[in-house]
Amino acid sequence: MSAALAVQDAAHAAAAATGGHGPNLVPVVTLLAAAVIAVPLFKRLGLGAVLGYLAAGLLIGPSVLGLIHDPATILQTAELGVVMFLFIVGLEMRPAHLWQMRRQIFGLGVLQVGLAMVLLTPAGVALGLDWAQAWVAGTGFVLTSTAIVMQMLVERKQLASPAGQKVVSILLLEDLLIVPLLAIVTFIAPGGHDGGHVALGWQARVLNIGLALGAFLVLLAVGRWLLNPLFVLLSAARSREVMTAAALLVVLGAALWMDLGGLSTAMGAFIAGVMLAESSFRHQLEADVEPFKGLLLGLFFLAVGMSMDLTVIAAQWRLVLASVVAYMLLKSAAIYAVARLVKSSHEMALERMVLMAQGGEFAFVLYAAATSVGLMEAEVNSVYTAVIILSMVLSPLMLIAHGRWVSRCARRRINESERDYDTEMDHSPVIIAGFGRFGQMVGRLLLANGVVSTIMDSDAQHIESMRQFGFHVYYGDATRLDLLQAAGAAQAKVLVVAVDDKEAAMTIVERARQAYPHLQVLARAYDVSHYYELRKIGAHVAQREVYESSLRLGRHVLEVLGVGAYEAKEMADGFRLANERQVDAFARMREKAEFKDYIQAVRTSREELERQLREETAHRGKEGHDWEASERRARDERP
Repeated sequence: MSAALAVQDAAHAAAAATGGHGPNLVPVVTLLAAAVIAVPLFKRLGLGAVLGYLAAGLLIGPSVLGLIHDPATILQTAELGVVMFLFIVGLEMRPAHLWQMRRQIFGLGVLQVGLAMVLLTPAGVALGLDWAQAWVAGTGFVLTSTAIVMQMLVERKQLASPAGQKVVSILLLEDLLIVPLLAIVTFIAPGGHDGGHVALGWQARVLNIGLALGAFLVLLAVGRWLLNPLFVLLSAARSREVMTAAALLVVLGAALWMDLGGLSTAMGAFIAGVMLAESSFRHQLEADVEPFKGLLLGLFFLAVGMSMDLTVIAAQWRLVLASVVAYMLLKSAAIYAVARLVKSSHEMALERMVLMAQGGEFAFVLYAAATSVGLMEAEVNSVYTAVIILSMVLSPLMLIAHGRWVSRCARRRINESERDYDTEMDHSPVIIAGFGRFGQMVGRLLLANGVVSTIMDSDAQHIESMRQFGFHVYYGDATRLDLLQAAGAAQAKVLVVAVDDKEAAMTIVERARQAYPHLQVLARAYDVSHYYELRKIGAHVAQREVYESSLRLGRHVLEVLGVGAYEAKEMADGFRLANERQVDAFARMREKAEFKDYIQAVRTSREELERQLREETAHRGKEGHDWEASERRARDERP
């Protein structure tokens, strides 16, 4: 506690020191430092960026160190991150694609939201609320956090997947619901009064609904007919700053327009993105908005963490804990039931359940509206705001736990379904140890030329996937001599070591050379150092895994620069031969020389090699090389 007070006093002193001499940078530096420290740490621990932001916000917020005193103000600004995030999501969804999702949005979304409301409202009554408050509290929890779910989908590269698109559909429906939900809150306000403010009559409410619909239609029209011509006009100025300003104007202007119409600002940005999804400026807009989105979205998560009031949680911890557990369990049950009802698999339903089990940021808006019209007491608002924030904090942890549980179950299924290592294998002259992306190319080349190989791999799940494509792969660990013997190493001619584990490759080469001296061992090398080690322990051939593909790409670069195809091939072949001689010489030198001498020798030899190649190229140029003849020879050599 004393350390926290010391940090707080230091921050206050720094803030006072800046008075009258410029802007107060202490809060800005504090927020940036918290993000820079916490997010890499949590990502290294495998906990994800979202949880890092939330934890950092809690630490610097009023409940712990108190370095930031007004998280509500920061949260209002940071919600622009959610707005920009939905704009970028909208850019990825063309109107035709969105129209194809209509059944998911209004079918799947309505089913999930409706069932969750039916389950959560009685739970609120059981926790001591009246029916109106229970409905507001439960409905707020039904509205999932768009920011958290979208960010986790992006981190897991699932946003464009079918499962991710279903989640996006539900989130869109929930965002659309905020408008009618706010109208319902006003309708059921007790007595229509609160603090002297008279609730709106039905005529005014109908007028507001019409205003919202009009704002929506106007935004659609502007996006359809005006935005693309606007960017065509602005692009003529050839000013990056103007285009960035225009991108921000579109996002924030659409959000403001929808807000004035009584709708969600995030929905306005999303619609603007959808309207520009077909634009030729889509990628430029995304690049301009992306830095602002990332920074403000991180600030949003920091503000949510800062908003967690530990005093409320401590005073009402039983109610908060019971509400979090009950709401998350019941919402999860609703999500899982609807997913299974629409024929999703158990695994997909479970993942969607864990992903969407939390409450969301729109609950804060709904609770504030209910409090302002007297439907929800201020203390109840504080408690259930804490419930929402706590569920948002728990959501990344649940997803991590779910991922680990799924991995453990998958390994258990493999162990239960798979027998022990294969000890009876068909024999052939070639044994391939490891059938990943490297081993597959070797095996397919041999098979295409009539050579059937004995293939071993130690990944049972990978073997099953390969068998679906017709490959006969045995389950075996090539580091074990008994399994090499079972694969026919005593009679084979060649052993191809294509495993992607450097240490395992070293073990296989060393043991195979000792036990089967007649066997030609050809190994995949990860890099030059691994190449040296493999040659040292007896591999007859060691092939660096990206060497040939890099040379081929270099040939294409030369051709693009104007060198003839045949000449580029000769240059690459010359480099290959010189480099192979060089690496072999280095391998011998490396065992004898000191490290500094070895580095100097590598540098000198590299410079000499490049000088020789330049001189040879220049000599060819002086002789007047016939580029057209080179091209003809290159065409003749092509299959």
